[in-house]
Amino acid sequence: MQGRMFDHIQDLEKSRTNWRIKARLTRFWPTFSPETSTIKGYNLILLDDDNTHVHGYVYPDNWRAIGKEVAEGKVYTFENFQVRDTIGKLRPVSTRLCIRLLSSTIIECVEEDAMIPNHKFEFMDMGDLLEECNRLTENQNPEFAYDVIGVIEHFKRVKRVPTKYGERDQTRFMFTDGRLKFSVTLWGDFASSVSQSYTDELQKPVIGILTSAKLSTFRQENQIGALPSTKIYFNLDIDPVTEFRERLLEEGYKSPPDTADSSSEPAPRAVIERTSFKELTENSLSFVLKRTVVVKFVITKVEEEDSWWFNSCVSCHAEVEKVDKKFKCAECKRNFGYCEKRFRIVVLADDTTLVTNVILFDRVVKRMGATTVANILNLMKKDTSVTAESAVFKTIVGKEVTAILQLTDANVSGDSNLYNVADLCDSSMFETAIIQSTPSQASTSFSMDGVSPIVGIELFQTPGSSESVAKKIKMEDSPP
Repeated sequence: MQGRMFDHIQDLEKSRTNWRIKARLTRFWPTFSPETSTIKGYNLILLDDDNTHVHGYVYPDNWRAIGKEVAEGKVYTFENFQVRDTIGKLRPVSTRLCIRLLSSTIIECVEEDAMIPNHKFEFMDMGDLLEECNRLTENQNPEFAYDVIGVIEHFKRVKRVPTKYGERDQTRFMFTDGRLKFSVTLWGDFASSVSQSYTDELQKPVIGILTSAKLSTFRQENQIGALPSTKIYFNLDIDPVTEFRERLLEEGYKSPPDTADSSSEPAPRAVIERTSFKELTENSLSFVLKRTVVVKFVITKVEEEDSWWFNSCVSCHAEVEKVDKKFKCAECKRNFGYCEKRFRIVVLADDTTLVTNVILFDRVVKRMGATTVANILNLMKKDTSVTAESAVFKTIVGKEVTAILQLTDANVSGDSNLYNVADLCDSSMFETAIIQSTPSQASTSFSMDGVSPIVGIELFQTPGSSESVAKKIKMEDSPP
């Protein structure tokens, strides 16, 4: 076998069993029968040097025949196994195939391979999670479980609580991206383990990753819950955690006091200033410390009708480049075998003070058009008469919206009048804005109690769009 090439996970298919892969075991957990509490099987998540992962499973008798002990984080070779279609709901990874280990499968532990990442996550931002909560009906489960990154707040140490099943260990905390919040409740041995891992020495704010989690709504509260496949990491040493922390600090986030044992208290009130395009262009430097503003305007025209969507990184949402059938993310510095397709539409916006260009990003267009890029592209394949204009442009042109703008460095310095629309909010918030005065100036603002009044603010800047704009976009004075 020496010198034999390894197969790549992304090349697996169902026609044969003589596969040989080298992969890191990132997660391993048993599945129990709810009736008898006996082990039904064992599950593995394997990650190769192509940054592709796959779910594997093995029945207890086959696992005993294989006769190997494995440990999360180590690198192994796996030889001779079946490849099958994935089935069921709340699957731990998004690959459409899984592997089944056989009694004849050979597993060997090999030396560390630095080319294989330690982890892979498919993050969904909390704004999209909130949409999922609203979309899913009671007791309905999605196709895949969720990977989520956020800040741990108001962590409650493990305690024994009475339930209808008897006393059980419970750990609770809040999980937030700085705007939206979800309640997390863990039970049993998992709760005890997580509580033990959450130490006072952890750097604040504590950035958590919940992998393979589920959503639920209880008494009108959105919650993230655990599955047998769920694992929680605190302050993991990976780029997304570093970037998430830096973004929080740039926005002035402060950890709540006594996080580990305090009662849940409302977060500080964040103020978003109401303004106009004219004010933004004529007094741009006054917004150096006010990067999030609200403007009401009418969408009058789609400016670039042939460029209305882009391929997006599944992790950081930046634009990716397709190279040799893979998608390369310059921000994450990783390659993916797939990507998301997200809206990015440049439109002409008129707020009665000026007419200028703004960019509508994915969450905004999805809310306005009640569709997705993937849905539109699929319709175009089936029916050549379907166009972007008929599918989405006509639903947004002419609409008056109250929008949250996320200002870039180029906006504040006066180098660009192309603004990012991060999200939409109710028009009443614009009309009933709070007036807050300081000794030096008075500003028209509205405030948010800890969480956004909207579905969530898109915080990711897309290379190739707003940040690359160094010139001013042509503006027109609105007609009287």
